[in-house]
Amino acid sequence: MELSSLNKKHEEILHKYVIFIQGTVFTATEEHPSSKFSDFNEILNNIIKYTNAFNKIVKSSNRRSEWAYMTPNLMLYATMGFLSGIKDKSNKEIIDELSEELFEMTVDFIGETTDILDDIHEKELMQKKILTNLNKKNEHND
Repeated sequence: MELSSLNKKHEEILHKYVIFIQGTVFTATEEHPSSKFSDFNEILNNIIKYTNAFNKIVKSSNRRSEWAYMTPNLMLYATMGFLSGIKDKSNKEIIDELSEELFEMTVDFIGETTDILDDIHEKELMQKKILTNLNKKNEHND
């Protein structure tokens, strides 16, 4: 399934993040029936559909950041809920480890996304400044 992204770099980190999420759930469900992993993938697909649809209606830059953080937040909450649902005495240790890794990876992903958003914002400011200067110069020449 295609993921909407801010740019190529964001697309790459999104794909890595989704693969990490799937690996986390796969590891957690190894001892469960195979349908558990498939069930979770349906949840991921629904999150992706939702965030892709939301991206289509985002028009302003302040809503863009809301959308950019939506994917990791929804995936984090869905994964944590899923892991909590399958956690029992026999897998508590591995689920706790996977949860910690999930938090760390999500924090890293959000940090990288913030950097990308900052770069986009800076580029837009520079473009706006250039256009403003060009308009002033054109007005002065008239």
